[in-house]
Amino acid sequence: MAAKLIADAWCAAFVQLKTGATTSGQGITHATVRTLSETPEAVPDTVVTQVNSLARQYRFFHWHLEFPGIFTVPDDGTADASTGWTGGFSCVVGNPPWERVKIQDKEFFGNAGRPDIEGAATASIRKKMIEQLTDTDPDLYRAYLAALRQSDGTAHLLLKSGRYPFTGQGDVNTYSVFAETMRTVTGPQGAAGIITPTGLATDKTTAPFFADTLSNQRLYAFYDFDNEAKIFRDIDHKNRFAVTTMTGTHRTIQRTRFAFLNRYISDVPEKRFQLAAKEVLALNPNTGTLPMFRSRKDADITLSIYSRHPVLIRDDDPDGNPWGLSFARLFDMANDSDLFNTADDLADAKFNGWSYTRGNKEYVPLYEAKMLSHFDHRFSTYRGATQAQLNVRALPRLSDEQHNDPRQEPLARYWVDRSQLATKLENRWGNKWLLGWRDVTKAEQMRTLIPSVLPATAIGHVFPVAYPRDEESALQLHALWSSLILDYVARQKFSGLHMTYSILNQVACPLPSVFADPAPWNARDALADWTRPYVLELSYTSYRLRPYAEDLGDDGPPFQWDSDRRALLRADLDAGFLHIYGLDRDESEHVLDSFFVVRKYDERDFGEYRTKRLVLEAYDRMAEAIANGGKGWKPLADPPAGHGPRHHQ
Repeated sequence: MAAKLIADAWCAAFVQLKTGATTSGQGITHATVRTLSETPEAVPDTVVTQVNSLARQYRFFHWHLEFPGIFTVPDDGTADASTGWTGGFSCVVGNPPWERVKIQDKEFFGNAGRPDIEGAATASIRKKMIEQLTDTDPDLYRAYLAALRQSDGTAHLLLKSGRYPFTGQGDVNTYSVFAETMRTVTGPQGAAGIITPTGLATDKTTAPFFADTLSNQRLYAFYDFDNEAKIFRDIDHKNRFAVTTMTGTHRTIQRTRFAFLNRYISDVPEKRFQLAAKEVLALNPNTGTLPMFRSRKDADITLSIYSRHPVLIRDDDPDGNPWGLSFARLFDMANDSDLFNTADDLADAKFNGWSYTRGNKEYVPLYEAKMLSHFDHRFSTYRGATQAQLNVRALPRLSDEQHNDPRQEPLARYWVDRSQLATKLENRWGNKWLLGWRDVTKAEQMRTLIPSVLPATAIGHVFPVAYPRDEESALQLHALWSSLILDYVARQKFSGLHMTYSILNQVACPLPSVFADPAPWNARDALADWTRPYVLELSYTSYRLRPYAEDLGDDGPPFQWDSDRRALLRADLDAGFLHIYGLDRDESEHVLDSFFVVRKYDERDFGEYRTKRLVLEAYDRMAEAIANGGKGWKPLADPPAGHGPRHHQ
């Protein structure tokens, strides 16, 4: 009992409420733990009572005390430095809870029978409704505060105690700390198997744990599954999970077994392949997270790409950001919601079809990620949106006819005072347009990396913006990020729903100097000069993007929207970057075949996989010109890019 009290006191020091008020009790410190060890009778009964109370509340568990036959605490200095014990289990198996430690207000009040608070339109409205509970439902408010305190205490122990050096960081999910615990209690010759979200290997917060397991050769196998077969019936079918096997400290693994995107257990043997730790770590050098390969061939193609091109940004290299990139999120859809104005709020203002003006103030539209797509800042609109569409977070798309009206712009849901936008961009970006990408996406969608250029306006946080060194760099990155090959590279790293900074930073990206060199298939033009007219014609289809066109050196009216011609232009771009990335024809065909959803919709709309046919045709034309010393190349589109039909002034 004495040993348990000492261990409980150590844990209690982290979870105890620390307000300075007498109601929080006498502070439990290192001195308290030492006194309990040496002269326990000197510790006040009130402190002992407080420790016992916190131990019951937080259910402290001490492995070396609960299993003294498994864990030994030696006095001769031979214990593991991180745990203080020797020993461990031969086999540890578990499917721990997958829950965030931090209280989620929507979930809490949904479970409490308050759908009105759960479904509040914005976070600021929800916060006000919660504050009103002090008068309208004080019992629920007290329960909410108690849950917050429990959550805060648990988080403090996980983040600050040092007990979880690899997973005790960020917005902790319980599955990750269970994984670290299971590895910790595994004996030197033992093994641990755990079922978790696939994010254990791919998320930024769990990256240190996964990288440590992999680099110390303790990862025996990692098998990733989708949930389309509803193996877990209560989990959304879009969520991916994984079975991970880790070994003890004395069982080293030279090559780890991997299998990705399994649907059934029976899929694993066919999809399984092996990779060495150094191969995995070369692909995500900043985080050490796991790339997601469907096959060994995908691994080989990706590894060869990374042998030729560095990552976009290398964290530990002073010269590791050759594009001079920085990133930002402009307006948080929850935290900044008090800045948002609806059309009703602006009913007395003048509307020009895009923004509102009231007096000397302009209110610019707040673009949301779903309104933007590749070379298209007018992808979808709130104009004409039905409630059924809004319920599933979808919007009507602009038709080709609407796209071909250069004055047609999407209708937003909210508008923001332009001065708020100016504050966000101050000293960071002075151009009248922005480059960014969709944060929310999936590897199983038609495309995974979805960048766009749009007029300088307010943007929700799920469309992060990039600030390149200059306009020329932005042009080149816009073209590159829009390519199928970079999408292919990005989706090898992707398992969740977010195209995070850390994923984008670690895609293989040609250096800026590559764009200064002649295009291999067209030796008379630098790659940058070859790329520019493609990006210009594909992007500049409305007057709102005239500033972008002017920065690219164009002073004409917008280009007409011709879907068939645009397909030819994009095929040339995609084929060009396949060559820049060094893929042969067989590898290029494999990459194109990996876009299953693109194929499905092409076959529905055109009766064939048109994208593949056009890209390979363009690839072959370029290959022939490359073999001819960069001479004789002919583009797919006639007239060539940058010379397509325009609207009249």
